[in-house]
Order: sequence, then structure tokens, then C-alpha cells
Amino acid sequence: MTERHDGRNYWQRMKRKQMSRRALLRASGRAGVGAAGLALVGCGDDDDDSVAQVAQPQDQQQQAAQQQAMQQEAQQQAADQAAQQADEQEQTVAAAQQDQQEQQQVSAGPPDSAPQYGGVMRRASTIETHDYWDPHRGVFGPTQFMHSMLYNNFIRWKNKENSEMEADIAALPEIPDATTYIFQINPRAAWHDAYPTEGGRNITAEDIIANIDRNKAGVDSTGAEDGTFLGQTSWQKIATAEAVDELTLKTTSDGIDSTYLGATFLRPFGWMAAPEAIREWGLDSDVWRDDPSTLRVAGSGPFIAESYEPTEVFIANRNPNYWKDDQWGRQLPYVDRMEYYNLFDETAIETAVRSKELDGAWLNISRVESLLNDFPQMQRNTVGGGFTIMIRGNFNPDWPGEDGLGNPWVDRRLWAAYHIATDRYLMIDTVYLGSAKPSVLPEIPWFSTFFTPSQEDMSQIPGFRPDRQAELQMVNELVDATGFRDTGRSIGLFAPDVWEQRYPGIVETSKNMYESAMGITFDIGIDPYTVLLQRLVEGTFQGQIPCWTNPPDDLDPTTRWLAGLIPGGSLNFYSYENPRATEIANEMKVTLDLEAKKGLADEMIEIQLGIHPDWGWEGISPGPGVMNPVSNEAAWPWYHVIPDGYQFAHQGHKIVEELWIDTAHEEYPA
Repeated sequence: MTERHDGRNYWQRMKRKQMSRRALLRASGRAGVGAAGLALVGCGDDDDDSVAQVAQPQDQQQQAAQQQAMQQEAQQQAADQAAQQADEQEQTVAAAQQDQQEQQQVSAGPPDSAPQYGGVMRRASTIETHDYWDPHRGVFGPTQFMHSMLYNNFIRWKNKENSEMEADIAALPEIPDATTYIFQINPRAAWHDAYPTEGGRNITAEDIIANIDRNKAGVDSTGAEDGTFLGQTSWQKIATAEAVDELTLKTTSDGIDSTYLGATFLRPFGWMAAPEAIREWGLDSDVWRDDPSTLRVAGSGPFIAESYEPTEVFIANRNPNYWKDDQWGRQLPYVDRMEYYNLFDETAIETAVRSKELDGAWLNISRVESLLNDFPQMQRNTVGGGFTIMIRGNFNPDWPGEDGLGNPWVDRRLWAAYHIATDRYLMIDTVYLGSAKPSVLPEIPWFSTFFTPSQEDMSQIPGFRPDRQAELQMVNELVDATGFRDTGRSIGLFAPDVWEQRYPGIVETSKNMYESAMGITFDIGIDPYTVLLQRLVEGTFQGQIPCWTNPPDDLDPTTRWLAGLIPGGSLNFYSYENPRATEIANEMKVTLDLEAKKGLADEMIEIQLGIHPDWGWEGISPGPGVMNPVSNEAAWPWYHVIPDGYQFAHQGHKIVEELWIDTAHEEYPA
């Protein structure tokens, strides 16, 4: 392939281009500079006499206002230009310094402490809890980690907590105006040398457009709408996508959108797949959707899938032609092989770690403490757990309920009672042995400190108050007001099978918690997560006990609220609709000032928790949060991962690309 712009050297310079939040917001705001002038002009009046009487002074006012607006716009443009030049100068200096450092590193060679090649990563994961090998449909947690070995993003998060992005298939974009994003594709980026892309051809801008078009359309092979494309609303933010040339992609947003990159290319499941596979397995047929057990992959990632036995193990081998290098110019990845074993029971996982059959594991705090006490040489890793525990309800008025007598959650007071009857502190102690904290909503867990209420403030909100007696009194007042107990009806709920397998007895604990608090019988069915997903799509989901959901997409909840709370959103499975919530989500979309956005989010939280003075229980969320764990890992000393590999979840790519195993370590099992 012919390399343009001095080929690899040009792309390396593009890759190093940093995009600060300041620069991104400035670029996004350029189109709105003249808006103040429009506000000053005002609107006309339908009364001709009134218009005639004030025409001359109003014209003068308009002219003055327009002149003032033009002066403000000129001043703002000058300030923007100066700031942009300062940013570019900063970036030029930083790039030159990094060039020099990289040249020194490459010429000096890697130090003795640098990552080494070889070894097999062996971990436990509930790989049986898998939805789709389709990279545009698959969203289950274990699926996400398997996909992270096999696929690349277009661009990706380097560190979500610091809002740092980095190159992947493409360099970070140039943003010439508020709605235009220009990406340069790495000329080395290539698909796997495996079916259906034998030979490992290079990735082009047209390949990326094929992924964008499919996600925006959200249809199956017959052209029918398919609700399993959960990111459709997010991808539809891309108004146009154009291949300027083979390695240059230009996209536009439909107006100013503070969520544009985060909702599209940076979204957690924004994998790029080869068009050959999209055609064969997703357009000409629906086998990617209808046959999730058969391994079908067409990625570009650091590993190539070998086999998948849902109840046993997933195996992927090092991609010998991977196109990315480490800081010393050595080819990534380091590990020869990845093995994910299907293990649910924590006792079995701990036993496997102790016998060195696994390199490490995320376990409850008592098991981690036990391992560290018995093996002081083991490493400990503690992070905020991304997989929020939440409850879900279904507000669909057309669903007749499990008994055919009507959806019980249509009366929001009954759902509010269920929400408040959820004893967060009992769940924390039962599931995580105290190593967790309450989270108000899954989009803003306790460790998303900018947007979420503090633990102290949270403790004053119904549903999160430590005073259980006060909670139970409110529960009974709400249930009494509905009259539901007098009907003799029971309520059906869903529980994932893996939830019960991981925490035996948790379903019975939940059943007792709700029945004793509400005085209503609950029938809890235990089914696979695939049943949950199907019923969500169909609008027949009955509600669930506290259990896992996916990690939040971003530190900023705007994208998730736009997709999940607005009628027609691709994640609004619960038939939620509130006019003020819709207004807030749409306003947050175009709000570039973070403090102003936080003010809007605070009001959204009030609505979603049923404590807004104007909306009360009518605004309550169909998916309040319960808790997020303080996740604890114990790992053997030969297992090396980068420090931020697990930060804020959805970081599988940081692990699989840069993980290394010290096979020379004295304790490494031969």
C-alpha cells in the first residue's frame, strides 16, 4: 500500500497530537459564537399599529444590537484564535519533546524492567454469560472482555477518569469547526490474517463507514428494525461520514454536541469489524445474531480467536501480524495466549488461584484478604467496581403483566415502594461483605464524584436512608395508597441464573426482603441474561431483583440519558417518558460548560429518584441504582498489568494489549 504524508512518520505525529477537554470544548463551541446577537434582536409583533409606532427606534436598537453582537463575535474569534495558537504551540513543543524521548528510548533499547514476551494469561470469567459474537450487538460484560482481545476501536479512551483519549485505528481528530471531525487512519492498521480477511488487508476509511452505516441503520438481514443494536441512538449522532481518501475519514455531527465523540467512536462497544464479515454474517444472513455460540470473528486486534467452549474456556492466540508497537518500537502484544475459564463459584476460583492454575482473580474482600495473608508475595489491586447493581422495572402500559391483569408498575407509587423496600445496606453486606457503597443511578456510580451526590447527601434520600424503620413506614404508606394488596395479586420478577450461582441464596434473600417489607407475594424466575435482553427488546420485561448491569458509558451521563430516558431512544426499553427529563437530556447535549451541566444533572437526579418538587413519584426512574463494589483483586507477582487497566471499567483493551507475564519469575508455574 502506498503511504501518504510521509507514511508512518506522519501518522505517528498525528497519533501524538493531544486533545485536551479545553481544546475540544472550544472547537465544539465555535458555531455558537453568534448566538448572543440573535437573542438581542428579538422577534416581531403581529400588531401592525404597534410595529409602525416603534419601527424607527426598534430599527436603531436592532442595528446597535447587531453591531454589538458582531463586535462580541470578532472579540471571541480573536480570543479563540489566540487560544488555539497557544494550544497548537503547546502541542508542537510537546510533540517535539516526545519525538526526542521516543528516539532516545528506541536507540537505547528497553531496560531490564521492560515487559517481556511470552506466557499464557489464565483468568476466570463467566464466559457462558455471553450474548453475541456480533461486535455491534454484543454488550454483556464477559463478551466485552473477549471482544477487547479481538477488535480495535477507531479511537479509544486512554484514561476515562482524566478524560484522556488516544489513537487506536485512527489518530485523534482534527476539529476545524464545531461539527466537523477529520481522522487519519494508521497506514499499518490491518484486519486479521484469518477468514474472512485472509492476507490481513489494510483498514480503509470505507471500512469504517461500513461500520457506521450498519450501526446507524440498526436493521437485520431482511431490512427489518432490530432492537438488539443497542447503540443505534448514539451512532445516529453521526450526520455524515465521507472517505476523503483511502486513509482519511471526515464525519460531521448534526449541530453542536458535547457528547459526539463519547457517544460514537469512544462508546464502550464501538468495535470496528471487517466489512467482509458484516456482509456475510450480518447483512446477507443473521447468523451473528441467531447463532451466538459459534465463534465468528473478523477483527484487527492483538489476538486471534482459536476456540470458544461456553461452559469451559475461551482461547485466543497472539496476532503475529499485529500492527501496533510499544514505546521501544517492539511489536505488541507481549503475551502468547489468552485463556478465559468459565468459573462462577468463588470457592472454585479461589482454589484455582491458590494452586496457581489462575494468575489472579477479582474476589470478595474476605477471600482476597485470605489469599494475601497466606501468600504475602501476591499483588493487590483495588478499584471502584464498574458493574453497577441495580433494580429494573417496566413502565410499558401495553404489557398486561405476568398474570394478564395489567402492568403493576404503571402505578408509580408501587414502583416507588419497591425501590424504597430495596435494602441497599443489606445487599452490600450480603453480596460484597461490606466492600461496596450505595449508588443512586447506574449512570453515576459512587466513584463518579463530579456528578453523583455524596454518600452523606445520599443517606437523606428515600431508598438510601440507613434508618430502615423510616424506609419501611414509607413503603407501607405507598403500598396502602395503591390498594394493590387488596387485589390478591402477586408480582413476577426476574433474576439472572449467574447471579444466583455467584452468590448462592441471594434470590431467596431478595424475595424475603421484598415480601416482608411490602406484604406482597413475589414470584422470582431464574433465567439466563439472554432472556432478560429479549424481554427488554419486546417490552415484556417484568422487573428484576438487584443484580448486575453494564458499567457506565462515560463519566458524563448525558449520552446514556439521551439513549435511555427519551422516547424512541435505543436504550429506552422501559417506556419511560418525562417531559422535563427529556428537556434536561437535550439541554445537556449542547451544554459545554461542565458546571452548568452538573446543575442540570442535579435536577435530573431529583426527577429520577422521585424527590423532585414538581414531579414526585411520577418522575421516578425505572432503573435506580443499588450499589457499586469496591472491587478487590489478588494476583501472583508474575502477572503484570498497567496501573489504570481496570479504571472505570470498559478497559479490556488496556489489559490485553499491554499485559505481560514474567515467565522467568521464580514462582511462575513451569
